[in-house]
Amino acid sequence: MFDTPDVYSWLTWALAGLGFVLGLQILGVSGLFTALVLVLLVVTGAAYLAGSRARNVLTRPDPRFKSTGEVFLDHASGKVMRVHVDKATGERRYWKDNG
Repeated sequence: MFDTPDVYSWLTWALAGLGFVLGLQILGVSGLFTALVLVLLVVTGAAYLAGSRARNVLTRPDPRFKSTGEVFLDHASGKVMRVHVDKATGERRYWKDNG
């Protein structure tokens, strides 16, 4: 599966960022502006990392999933993808086609 942060991690970071901004608010407008820029940079970086993890494709399919024979070109990555389905749950997953 994907290695993405859970909701509690995001909540903790959001509360820490809010506390940081509120704490620097005592320093005045310039301190608050600097804090907001720093928080926006951190949030943007975290979102980029979480998104890149989610876009990674597993190289080894889960053995529960069997190929359906469907193949398509993923225009976002430029890779040929193969569709796999878990017969027990009906869940579909997409892995890079290795040939």
